Amino acid sequence: MSSSPKSSVRRRACGCILIVIAIPLVYYLLQIALRTPPLSPPQVIAHRGGLAYAPENTLAAFENAIAQGVEWLEFDVQMTQDGELVLIHDETVDRTTNGTGAVADLTRKQILLLDAGQGQKVPTFQEVVELAKASGVKIFPETKSAHLYPGVEEKMLGVLEETGYQDQAAIQSFETGSLETLQGLDPNLRRCALSGLWKLSLRNPPGEAQLVCPMAEMVLLNPFMIRQAHAEGRQVFVYFGVFENPLMFKAMRFFGVDGLMSDDPLALKEALE
Repeated sequence: MSSSPKSSVRRRACGCILIVIAIPLVYYLLQIALRTPPLSPPQVIAHRGGLAYAPENTLAAFENAIAQGVEWLEFDVQMTQDGELVLIHDETVDRTTNGTGAVADLTRKQILLLDAGQGQKVPTFQEVVELAKASGVKIFPETKSAHLYPGVEEKMLGVLEETGYQDQAAIQSFETGSLETLQGLDPNLRRCALSGLWKLSLRNPPGEAQLVCPMAEMVLLNPFMIRQAHAEGRQVFVYFGVFENPLMFKAMRFFGVDGLMSDDPLALKEALE
């Protein structure tokens, strides 16, 4: 007796469902089999100083992160109208302070008069380097919007050389030109190539960066990129676009990530421990 049309449809539907389940299962089993171990103990990086506890990119945030025992302080560097390096994420001061205007259009004095939250001021690059040096914590500054600030890389290197803290720093950037400029100024300075959405390979980073920092969500889509970077002798740090939680922390470490950048360094440390 032949099967009914409905039974055939059900069988085909079940077969399709099994295929949909099997493909990602096989893919991730292969990724697990090919994963490489981290190149270092877990590096806990306080993103913008750990903005879960204090206003981002402020001395209060950095001091709190140091007290929490992080390995690295991460922050954003931009340049004022009169050439001072200050720590602020956006190209304008509107979101993070009680002021308005583009960082590039304001002087150091004007920016330092602003409230960056809870009475905190916008710190200078020099202040944070000195704080990190006094505490023995590494720094992970980003040349933010570097194309807007000609000479920002040279100024940053000048501060690092003056304080003798080059060996405890790694400068990161999304911009190819900024990484290449840093390479030309000091080939020995550690550089980190940031990458974002739909960047699923870490091969041949710009400026021959010794570190690479992809978005964690992209690593989850293609964990093999960590093996790629490790094969070239590069450490992999990650930042989180949306899914920043203990499960993601553990998944990244499982697949071999060397350092993780978090708004909540305490939650990250607890998850890794």
